[in-house]
Amino acid sequence: MRKDQSLVDILIVDDRIDGLITLEAVLDMPGVNLVKAQSGREALDLLNLYDFGVILLDVQMPELDGFETAALIRKHEKYKLTPIIFVTAINKDERYIYRGYEAGAVDYIFKPFEPQILRSKVSVFIELFKKNRQLQAQAETIRESERRERYLRLTELENESLKRYRNLADAIPHMVWRARGDGTLDYFNKGWSDYTGLSLEKSFGSGWQTAFVGEDLTNFLKTWMQAMADGSSFECECRITKHDGEQRWFWVKTVSELNQFGQAQNWLGTCTDIHDRKMAEIRLIQAEKEAKAANLSKTSFLANMSHEIRTPMNAILGFTELMLEPNQTSEDRIDCIHTVQRNASQLLKIIDEILDISKVESGHMTIEHVEVNMSALLEDLKNLLNLQAADKGLNFEINLMNSIPQAIYSDPTRLRQILLNLVGNALKFTSHGFVHLDVQWQNDEMRFLISDSGVGIAPEHASKLFQPFVQEDGSTTRKFGGTGLGLALSRQLARAMGGDVKLEESKQGKGSKFLVTIHAEPVNRKSLISNLEFGIQRKRKSISEISDGRLKGMKVLLVEDVLDNQALMVHFLNIAGAQVDVANNGQEGIAKALKGKYDAVLMDIQMPLMDGYEATRLLRAQNFKAPIIALSAHALREEREKSISAGCTEHLAKPVEFNVLIEHLSKFNPNKPKEGDAHVR
Repeated sequence: MRKDQSLVDILIVDDRIDGLITLEAVLDMPGVNLVKAQSGREALDLLNLYDFGVILLDVQMPELDGFETAALIRKHEKYKLTPIIFVTAINKDERYIYRGYEAGAVDYIFKPFEPQILRSKVSVFIELFKKNRQLQAQAETIRESERRERYLRLTELENESLKRYRNLADAIPHMVWRARGDGTLDYFNKGWSDYTGLSLEKSFGSGWQTAFVGEDLTNFLKTWMQAMADGSSFECECRITKHDGEQRWFWVKTVSELNQFGQAQNWLGTCTDIHDRKMAEIRLIQAEKEAKAANLSKTSFLANMSHEIRTPMNAILGFTELMLEPNQTSEDRIDCIHTVQRNASQLLKIIDEILDISKVESGHMTIEHVEVNMSALLEDLKNLLNLQAADKGLNFEINLMNSIPQAIYSDPTRLRQILLNLVGNALKFTSHGFVHLDVQWQNDEMRFLISDSGVGIAPEHASKLFQPFVQEDGSTTRKFGGTGLGLALSRQLARAMGGDVKLEESKQGKGSKFLVTIHAEPVNRKSLISNLEFGIQRKRKSISEISDGRLKGMKVLLVEDVLDNQALMVHFLNIAGAQVDVANNGQEGIAKALKGKYDAVLMDIQMPLMDGYEATRLLRAQNFKAPIIALSAHALREEREKSISAGCTEHLAKPVEFNVLIEHLSKFNPNKPKEGDAHVR
């Protein structure tokens, strides 16, 4: 096969050697490559090896004659238009000439021929072939140029598209990456580098794995390997470490690019920050767990409260029934009364603790900031708890560890409540030995250390001590009673007062130490006390001693729907010297108040037909001037504000201590003795 494309290939076919020699001699011209064949078969075999510009065929040949050979040549797509010249010494009949042209010949030459004529005819076809080749070359050049331009344009478009893709990937608030089919990452957007702090060089290959949290990386790679098996896309949640060490949750989503065989040839992935949502989910799950635990605690708490409430109620009902027995002596009845009174106080304490913890948890607890006389508060605490300590044979002491202010700014009621809870617990859980309250003032902070030699606290229960509704022993066989709210309430109150309650130390069987701190700004920094002198505890006064006729001559209207409460209040007020009229509901109360002349009205709040709020508003609307004292079983601050807003002068929470009621009413007694104030507790 010739490689020189400047020559024109000419095929000459003749079964006679002398015929080939003659044609070769005539057509031996510059720029021509003569290819010889001695049969039609040989000629056909040469067609694919050369690009012939002209073909000369002898007509008379064995096996395949010239006509048959020409017909087969024309079936080749490349040679449909190639000039074929028949050269023959016989078959000069016109029908043979016609057959030659029908087979695809462009000329029909008889031997002997004129060399110059044959050369001239062949030269024309050679020139035509050269011109056609030149045109084809030019066309190919044009096509190549167009292909090159198209390639360059496509390359430019691809680069522009890639640039836009990368700009878009850098602009979106996600981390974007790409990996080859084998999982080797070869692209990261700017968001990845900005977040992880890893350069592209450090991220390529497997370097990116250093940013993933260990266990999450294991899960991610496992999921990816499973996806590689079938070329499927996948997604998962992982923690990825930020350049400053923070670990945030991301949603990793990948899409696979498949080849024609369904195999992943590339992976495109994004990492979307879902940290806030994930943390909210985690908090929600934790909250659900805590809620379930709280519900279990509250269920246990309610069961215990049923016991705690029913226990004093049982004593109250039992001993009141016992007092009705005709064979009871006066001393027996007095013992019964003291028992009823003690259990009623315990019942009220339980109710107060439940109400207080609900106020704290709902955010309705308010803390006062008034003067607190520390020596008076500690003496009151000593007097209240001395009897309980003496009954158990315990050594109960209150000690000043250094000089403390005579008075501080704080909430006396809440401070007293905290100390009663903590010292009361110490006395309850101590069977023998001591309970000490050590008081210290330091850097405008009061510190109260409560120590005891009691049962102590198990380590596994110490962490739950300050949780509401939780008790160290919540079983039905527990030895010590109580609501399980005292410590939780005390801590929350102390924190609201700028301090805290902590378990300092505890050993089972040896006792515990609790530390109470509150912010304590002294009223006068120079007025300090360094020791306490407790007086002799006074005997409890009777009702007649407390009242001492302080309501003598006072006319009071009692508006109350409950008959037992009516009878009790009328009896107490009569002992104090007051004249009492009774109304059974708000409507009746309005009628009597406007008709009679009363020094004060005691107004129950919850009543049928018309409640105390509405009755008070209507009285004030009709210019009723006398003081109205609200009596309500609701002790919350907002209930007091509601009473005052309706027009009440004061608000007292039930059950009302008789001495407190006498003190409030006596302020409005126009017949009050001049030295009556001396009897106020």
